Amino acid sequence: MTDLLGLAAIVPASAGACCTVGAWRPGRAVDVVAAVVMVAAMVDGAFAPRVLPGVLWFVVLALLAVVVAMVHRLQSASGASGASGASGASGASGASGSDGRPGSAPVVRVASAHGRFGRLHAALGLLVMGALGVGMAHDPGMTGMAGVGMHGHGGAVAVTWQVVLGGLTTGYLLLTAHMVRDGLRRRARALPVVETLAMGIAAAVMAAAML
Repeated sequence: MTDLLGLAAIVPASAGACCTVGAWRPGRAVDVVAAVVMVAAMVDGAFAPRVLPGVLWFVVLALLAVVVAMVHRLQSASGASGASGASGASGASGASGSDGRPGSAPVVRVASAHGRFGRLHAALGLLVMGALGVGMAHDPGMTGMAGVGMHGHGGAVAVTWQVVLGGLTTGYLLLTAHMVRDGLRRRARALPVVETLAMGIAAAVMAAAML
């Protein structure tokens, strides 16, 4: 049953990766690479023998998560500096509001959940998928963190790992639900919503396989 669910999780993950590729634009190359590598890790884990052990895939995906977060931070910083320059120029032109009447309050546009949390969702998804892949590993000595530890501490490490993994997965699924709900409410573009939903489904299926 675990193997079947692992195979089933590849379908929505592949759909999400296709959406990532389809929504590609300058500055999102790292997202495409991360999505493809994540699907490759899932495929490798579903078929034996594995090309790489689950722990090594987790390290690769964790490094990609850090890169995704760093790229997002750099892009956000550059975008904020550009926006502050533009607002300064517009403020110098007069004190009128967005509708042209003096003293009227400017319109404040609230960013969508995907715009605010899209990269966080992607980075968290890489960590969750990598950790779930470790938990589903069938290799001797690689079956999660159960074999980690010495002098009788392996059980405590395994429990701690399961608690952390459960927290990450729950947080990821809650964030997925929030982003999908916000996208539907705003009638956002279909690709980002489908991408988010597909990756959430893949994580949920993999988590169910570990129960």
